[in-house]
Amino acid sequence: MSNAHHRFEKKRRRIALNGIFYASVSSASFGFSPLFSLALIGAGMSNYDILSYRWGIAAAVLMIYAWCKGKTLKLNSFDEFWKIILLSILRSITSITLLIGYANIASGIASTINFMYPVVVALCMMVFFGEQKSAINIGAICGAILGVYLMASGDGLQVEGGNTTWGLICSIISAFSFAAYYIVMKRTKADKIEVVKFTTWIMLLSTVYFLACGFLTEGSIYIVTDIKVWPYILGLGLWSTMISNFTGVKAVRRIGPTLTSILGALQPLTAVILGIAFLDEHLGISTVAGIVIILLAVSIIVMHQNRKHYNHDVLEAVLPHKPEEVTSGNL
Repeated sequence: MSNAHHRFEKKRRRIALNGIFYASVSSASFGFSPLFSLALIGAGMSNYDILSYRWGIAAAVLMIYAWCKGKTLKLNSFDEFWKIILLSILRSITSITLLIGYANIASGIASTINFMYPVVVALCMMVFFGEQKSAINIGAICGAILGVYLMASGDGLQVEGGNTTWGLICSIISAFSFAAYYIVMKRTKADKIEVVKFTTWIMLLSTVYFLACGFLTEGSIYIVTDIKVWPYILGLGLWSTMISNFTGVKAVRRIGPTLTSILGALQPLTAVILGIAFLDEHLGISTVAGIVIILLAVSIIVMHQNRKHYNHDVLEAVLPHKPEEVTSGNL
């Protein structure tokens, strides 16, 4: 019995360590998005061009993966169809507003504001869905608001040629639309749709939306012929989207959504570090304080909402999982 227990504990620790590794890779790789996106903007690509390539490449790779694994992408009902349509619209709104945020304010700050979507989820659940109010949640929400105020009033917000007000508004919209994405997914039980099919359709429809917007507003989509630009496109589509998504799913399966979400703090931290190192961004004391307060507020919300489930999540990591029980993360 003791040997069996020892083997079980050893396996659980190994799975937990693997999960922490996957969660760290998922968050850090997504944190590269501003660096790649701003490089593409500097190369003359529009927002619609960038997002068409990003989602198009990711969707193509995922379709190949589905074909190799023998997975069907067929939607089984109108119920699945309308859920995916609605969620793909919300995800596309998040993408375009966050990209606008990158271009108009410091990318690390835009990423941090977007990262506070769990706080927005908690707020919306209390206001619109009658979820029980708690002092912890209300305190964390107030802390997140204070964090945004500190960042907005700090000297590290502005970037050359950017519209600070517009960048802040779009970054906040991205947090709300991402929160709406998760709320709708849970309330409609869209997270029960098989994960590869679900993710492929979200990416594919997002590609269609941005291609359509590009043709309607600019008459065409920019065809990239400069080989020097392609590493940034592939970095955004593969490293910051595909790798981030797959490692996020693996992390949730191994350590559960709570710890995976907390380790998601590496995403804005990565964006902040890369912004300072490569994008000539700088952070004042109030900006740093605002970032820290928001990260703490998100961690408090996540831990409070899921405090009863962590041990259960880790225990289930050694048991078989159904694919449809896992929701994709950083799409």
